Amino acid sequence: MIKVSELAYCRMQVSDLDRAEKFLVDFGLIPVNSKSGSRFFRGSEPQPYCYVIEEGSDHFLGFAFQATSRQDLETLASAMGAPIEKIDAPGGGERVRLKEPGGYDVDVVYGIEATEPIVVERQPYNLGENRIQRKEAYRLPKGAPTPVKRLAHVVLACGNSEAAITWFTETLGLISSDNIVAGPQNNRVGAFLRVDCGEEYVDHHSLALFASPVSGLQHLSFEVPDIDAVFADHEYLKSKGEYEHMWGMGRHLLGSQVFDYWSDPFGYTHEHWADSDRFNSSAPAGEWNIQEGLVNQWGEPSPEKFRVAVKP
Repeated sequence: MIKVSELAYCRMQVSDLDRAEKFLVDFGLIPVNSKSGSRFFRGSEPQPYCYVIEEGSDHFLGFAFQATSRQDLETLASAMGAPIEKIDAPGGGERVRLKEPGGYDVDVVYGIEATEPIVVERQPYNLGENRIQRKEAYRLPKGAPTPVKRLAHVVLACGNSEAAITWFTETLGLISSDNIVAGPQNNRVGAFLRVDCGEEYVDHHSLALFASPVSGLQHLSFEVPDIDAVFADHEYLKSKGEYEHMWGMGRHLLGSQVFDYWSDPFGYTHEHWADSDRFNSSAPAGEWNIQEGLVNQWGEPSPEKFRVAVKP
């Protein structure tokens, strides 16, 4: 129907806004605005916010993709019978709010006014042929969380993963980077989906969908500036002594990200990563059985507590 571009934001409902904000700030998100019952957080990239928390019982509400034109909003509104609404949030803009097959809100947004990026000072690396990029300077820890760059991908567990994959590919134009198959018939049980921006190179996936007897959010994922930030922020979160580490560090096979996963106080898993594979629209989809595809290049295999960490 249309082709969306990158993710814009995620929305979470939480029973304790202060407790949620403390975790998000320790995780590297930056508070930017609050209003009655809602708070907004950004990364270092120009989006005015990438994470919204709203007061209520603990529940993942949904997420948003950016449209490439207002005409795309009009197309969706006409085809899906959903209105174009003004967004009451930093940067304004408009949205069409849809429901994906699992019942989560999927906003398609346009016209959100960008803000200035936040400059995050990083030291260069002395590696390979470039061994004098950091001269006469120690590489010292910051003792504070590294600001995340952006919301990078969302992973959902689905009661009917094939219906969800079909909905996102046909409605929003996502394309498969890798399909996960299982059983003697090699039935598809999951997919890593990326946005289709033509010749532009994009992340290996913006959305991953997997079959599961329990439907819900599996994790939210945020890019950080470099691999050192993944490791340093692991130590920072561990030093707080109040958050549960879920898995990592390691490097995925599919997508290749160096990763680290933590649970927020409400049981929702959040990922830091750096260094993703990037593809344009011409790259064909891979096919992997579940034993081969969901493994690491290095690092410990995923623990059961991570695999079953699915919450509505």
